[in-house]
Amino acid sequence: MKTTDTELGKLSFWQEVFSRSIINGAPYHGDELPGCNWSWPKDTYLQRRLREVRWYQASEKADLN
Repeated sequence: MKTTDTELGKLSFWQEVFSRSIINGAPYHGDELPGCNWSWPKDTYLQRRLREVRWYQASEKADLN
């Protein structure tokens, strides 16, 4: 079985973020948090649905003209 970092006592990125939260009583030093590259998800169900709805709205407007 694969050993994870949390099993070895190392906190995950989000565990570290929340453990350093002001709400949890810890002093916050945001500059000391590890960097993390992140991008918005692409081609999700909601994005496809929005494209579909917009396409139908555009075709209905074209039918009216």
